[in-house]
Amino acid sequence: MAGELTAFGAALLDLVFPPRCPACGEDPLPPSPFCAICEGAIEPSPDAQDGIQAGALFGGPIADAVHALKYGGRAEAASPLGRWLSGRVRVPAGAAVVWVPLGRRRRIERTYDQAMLLAAAFARAADRPLLRGALHRVRETIPQVGRDRAARARNVAGAFAAAGSVAGRDLVLVDDVVTTGATAEAASLALRGAGARTVLVVALARAG
Repeated sequence: MAGELTAFGAALLDLVFPPRCPACGEDPLPPSPFCAICEGAIEPSPDAQDGIQAGALFGGPIADAVHALKYGGRAEAASPLGRWLSGRVRVPAGAAVVWVPLGRRRRIERTYDQAMLLAAAFARAADRPLLRGALHRVRETIPQVGRDRAARARNVAGAFAAAGSVAGRDLVLVDDVVTTGATAEAASLALRGAGARTVLVVALARAG
C-alpha cells in the first residue's frame, strides 16, 4: 500500500508539474527526462576504480540539472532524474536504497532533501526497498565546495550515524554529486559500522 501511495504521489507531481528538461526547461524526449539536445550532450561516466557508479560526468546539462535541483527549487526534477539514474547504473540484486542526508539547517533552507527525493525515485524505478531513517547526520557540516580532499574528509569525519535496520544488508547509497568521495566514504563508514554487508555509492554525476 505504501508503494502504491508513493507511486501515486509521483504521478501527481508529474500532473501538477508537467515534465520539463531539468537542464534547460524544454520538452523532454521520453524516456529520457532531458530534451534531445541536452541528452546528447551528457558525457557518460566510466566505472571508477573505487567502485562508485555515476550516471554521467559532471558538467554541461547534468550540471545544470543538479544546480536546478539543489539550488533552483526544482524539487519535481528529482523524480525523472532518479528514474534516469536507475537505468544508467547496475544495482545489485536484493540491495536496499539509502541516501546521503542533508543537515537539518540546509534541509530547512532548501525545504526538501534532494538526495532523499532522488533515492525514492531511484528505488521505485529499480524496484528496490527504500530504507527511511537508516542514515542521519549527527552534526552540521560546512559546504564542501572549494575544499581539497583532506579538508573535505576532516569536515565530514564522524558526521553520520546509521540505524540498526542496515545490519546484514547490501545497500545502494544515493547522492547527487560525488567529487572526491569524502562524504560518501564517511556515510559508508557509518553504514558499515552499523553492520551493513556492502555499500555501493551511486550518484547522478561524478566531478573532479
